Amino acid sequence: MTAAIPEAVAQRAATRYTVSPGGCHISTYSVVPTTGYAQIGWRDSELGKVQVTGAHRAAWTHTHGPIPAGLTIDHLCREKRCVNVAHLRLLSRAENARRHSHDFPLGQCANGHPLSSYSASARRPYCRACKRDSNARARSSAVTAESLRSWYREAAAS
Repeated sequence: MTAAIPEAVAQRAATRYTVSPGGCHISTYSVVPTTGYAQIGWRDSELGKVQVTGAHRAAWTHTHGPIPAGLTIDHLCREKRCVNVAHLRLLSRAENARRHSHDFPLGQCANGHPLSSYSASARRPYCRACKRDSNARARSSAVTAESLRSWYREAAAS
């Protein structure tokens, strides 16, 4: 469990930036080389160690309060160093990952079906409507393939 972000740290994250031509507030804090996110840290006297969090998370906390459990911050602008809260929104972790890996519209699969048609019980969630369409295409092509095999057998026998 991570410690709560102190207000002074959150305020620093929200106010130390440069403005890009696109309106992003680019954090002046260091960037995590592996992820590209700006980070901010502080010494937690209760835990007796240094805590680090994303600058965008701290900026959100400064403006909107703590991030609810199960949710994460999404950059609408796709700039990982941006701390402009107008460019940030809360999303579930699954929706955020889905959006960033495929850029689907929020609340829809790639084919426009609502997420309510998603099977969450599966090991790997899938859209039931897309799966139904895929199965129908597979059945149709299987029937066609069987028809062709049958025709070839009859042609070879004659």
